[in-house]
Amino acid sequence: MVALQDIRVRPILESLEFIQAHNPSVARFGDGEVDLMTGSSIPYQEYDPDLAQALLEILETPSGPDLLVCLPDVFDNRERYNQNAVHFWKQHFNRYQAFYEEHCQSPWYGSTFISRPYIDLLDKGQAAASFAALKDLWKGRDLLIVEGEMSRSGAGNDLFAGAASLQRIICPSRHAFRHYESILETILAHAENRLILLMLGPTAKVLARDLQERGHQAIDLGHIDSEYEWFQMGVQHKVKLGHKHTAEFNYDEGIELEEDGVYASQVVARIGLERKKEGLMQEQTVEKDTQEGLISIIIPVYNVSSYLRRCMDSILKQTYRHFEVILVNDGSTDGSALICQDYVTQDSRVRLIHQENQGPSAARNRGLQVAQGEYVTFIDSDDFVEDTYLELLYRSLVKNDADISICNFTSFNEERQAFLFSITSEMYFEEAYTVQEWLRKESSGANNLHLVFTFSPMKLFKRSLWDGLQYPVGRLREDDATIYKVYLKAQRISFINQPLYYYSQSPAGLSRNGMQEDITSMISIAEERLALLVALGYDVTEHLDSYVKRLEKCQADALYSGQVELFQQISNKLDLIRHHRKEG
Repeated sequence: MVALQDIRVRPILESLEFIQAHNPSVARFGDGEVDLMTGSSIPYQEYDPDLAQALLEILETPSGPDLLVCLPDVFDNRERYNQNAVHFWKQHFNRYQAFYEEHCQSPWYGSTFISRPYIDLLDKGQAAASFAALKDLWKGRDLLIVEGEMSRSGAGNDLFAGAASLQRIICPSRHAFRHYESILETILAHAENRLILLMLGPTAKVLARDLQERGHQAIDLGHIDSEYEWFQMGVQHKVKLGHKHTAEFNYDEGIELEEDGVYASQVVARIGLERKKEGLMQEQTVEKDTQEGLISIIIPVYNVSSYLRRCMDSILKQTYRHFEVILVNDGSTDGSALICQDYVTQDSRVRLIHQENQGPSAARNRGLQVAQGEYVTFIDSDDFVEDTYLELLYRSLVKNDADISICNFTSFNEERQAFLFSITSEMYFEEAYTVQEWLRKESSGANNLHLVFTFSPMKLFKRSLWDGLQYPVGRLREDDATIYKVYLKAQRISFINQPLYYYSQSPAGLSRNGMQEDITSMISIAEERLALLVALGYDVTEHLDSYVKRLEKCQADALYSGQVELFQQISNKLDLIRHHRKEG
């Protein structure tokens, strides 16, 4: 078995020279294809076992003059890429190292990044040579481009200006593999003496192989158009394009397609699309409104001006793009509301609600009332998240057919400005649980599960679970009083032992005056939960043990804080329980 660092990928220019010399078909593999091969859906392609099997067969095919199989050029020398790319691939390999080592046994691979020669590289000076070599592949040749309906590759730029002629077949932007046979048949009808360029996600890999077997050269070029646009703009980071699909923006919202007679004349076929030119924009709106997967991110905001930008910046960098942010300004008096307004003007996905100060429960309830997403997650405004927070929670939920997906966290000490790591990459696992199984995890001391269980953040919920539920206003430990009720409405819960959420630790805590109320809340919530579990017919043996441990902790807290009457009340309960157990 090959070690990860020994997988050999030829550089971009060397890969392009090989294509120029041998005219092979090209199939490029990235993180999305690995997700599909290991059983997960991705934002623009649902999991399909036939697609997964075909991708695996291609991946295990050694490269040669007929078919060039490509992998990302990130197995060594990752320092060539920007910080975001380095972090992304580190996380990816933490999860999938064993998969690569088992299935990537070929002597060498081409570079997947022949279609990514610009934006992620620190040294962008080599991009001009890469694009020149790409253009040489189709200079003077007749092209057939197969792409999604919003891609419009080369429209508005000179990427394909050197081609002798250009035809296009337009396919669905999402779940294209559903139409595979029709797409392949249509390509074959127009492929004679043409170089075929494929911009169709994972489906393009299978097309490249099948077209090669039928005597045609087909190159999977993915997001090359976005890279070329960014190259021409000279930008240093990814910028959304307003007139066509943009790489990494998998949900094509806010796009105003321009009337382009040249583009329209190039289209020779449309597959899986029943769309008339004059009705284009109207149908686009309907498609957007019915699109699956919108996540509502609810953020209560109260006097967090020192932390709010850190939180919001981490959210707007999410690799999963189809979300709305609902900021509920809970009567802030430190300028937090102005920061919120700044982000509303920056990004159309951000919404802002103002209310008089009522506490985090009321703010979350208000967010739930206006949320439009099929899914909902809570993020506290002094916390922040990994770029992959939404994406990995969403994929886990879909993959495991769950109602709730949950991740772990890392604490961040604000005084020391230091991360307190407790979950490492070696501890990674993903598991799905029944509700009964998950309820037992609250008493587990391993992997922070006793904390993960209760917190409102770190979780992606199906929005429908919250119907009829809300946080108790004016009550301490609102998470403890609420989240278990949402669990009880679920059928299946998935958990990723990966710290995607950063929890802020600050010196502020419960005051001595608030201690009695907190102790009382801890006990009343535990007793309420026990009563509900018994009524629902759950086995409460372990929950009774947890209740006793909670009483013992509250007993000590009451004594420490000088709450003598409360201490005596708790002691009476413990004496009764111990007497009953002794008698039993």
